[in-house]
Amino acid sequence: MLSEIPSTPDQLSYPERVGISAIADSPDEVRKRTREQLLQGASQIKLTGGGGVSSPYGPIDTVQLSVDEIHAAVEAAANWGTYVTVHAYTPEAIRNAIQAGAKVIEHGQLADDATAKLMADTGTWWSLQPFLADENANQLPDAAGQARAAQVFAGTDNAYRLAKKYGVKVAFGTDVLFDANLAARQGSQLSTMTRWYTPAEVLKMATADNAKLLALSDRRNPYPGKLGVIEIGALADLLLVNGDPIADIGLLANPGKNLTVIMKDGQIVKNQLVAK
Repeated sequence: MLSEIPSTPDQLSYPERVGISAIADSPDEVRKRTREQLLQGASQIKLTGGGGVSSPYGPIDTVQLSVDEIHAAVEAAANWGTYVTVHAYTPEAIRNAIQAGAKVIEHGQLADDATAKLMADTGTWWSLQPFLADENANQLPDAAGQARAAQVFAGTDNAYRLAKKYGVKVAFGTDVLFDANLAARQGSQLSTMTRWYTPAEVLKMATADNAKLLALSDRRNPYPGKLGVIEIGALADLLLVNGDPIADIGLLANPGKNLTVIMKDGQIVKNQLVAK
């Protein structure tokens, strides 16, 4: 992930400390940092195109990378056969990303009609997350962060409405990083999606549709087989659910109980079936 948010050595985030993100300012520096991330094995590049909820120095309404800076990363990633996704909430940040050639917008809860239509017209993916003021929300300790989160929560319903209105390609995202407790609630976040989609649409989005997005990594794709389908030659990542998730997608909110069998790349890693 590349950003131009200023920081000092003692303020570096965990991703910066372990080398999976970098500060960049100017097209040349963005290009250099993108190449460094790709050399370290990145399968795609994420840029911080605007402020965020958890950003201590970047209000949501700010635009933090120019079109030229984003394009430098897009060009460098394309040379490696992969793509760029951009963290952006506001219409201006989203438009900059699309104009520069980014293939995916992360978040975008503050998008307007014109921006959503632009995403649809350009075939840009919208990686949306069901950010709501519920039990799955990130808990922010400071009042400023809570205010930014409330702004995003208020835009979530409209974002999904716009995505459906214009037929934008939507991926299911959670934005759960470095938090084991929230990671365990991803099934609950998935079931929340029935606020906007049918259970069948939600399951397709999280499997077949997300697989299409991941395939944008092309030559850098870390998955040596097809994802999101059940067919010969595909990666055998399969779940056996104790019940019908199309009738009750809430079953996925309790994976420990309701995911009876988990198969990863053809290998069974969990099996609660009782032999008879």
